[in-house]
Amino acid sequence: MTDERDERVAHNEVVFRRANERLRDDWRRFGIGDEEKGLFLCECGDVTCKQPVRVRLADYETVRADSAAFLLIPGHEDEAIESVVDDLIAATDGFVVVRKHAKATA
Repeated sequence: MTDERDERVAHNEVVFRRANERLRDDWRRFGIGDEEKGLFLCECGDVTCKQPVRVRLADYETVRADSAAFLLIPGHEDEAIESVVDDLIAATDGFVVVRKHAKATA
């Protein structure tokens, strides 16, 4: 992967993560609890991706606590920079959790 592409992917992920943090805050203000699901954005590196991810707020918080972990629509992972993980949550509801490789987060 080129440095330019690395930077673009990282920027896109940060944008989606910030948007999801605002969505989380909005769901909380609307009274959505930890066990209820909210809609979030796929946090893949593709700026054109607009697919929603329906996730329990508790699961979003678990993923968010790991700065190298992201919520994605299955098939949106990029094996060159990330791996699907199952040590954070068992993702069975239409999303996967990926963790960036050490090189990608450096």
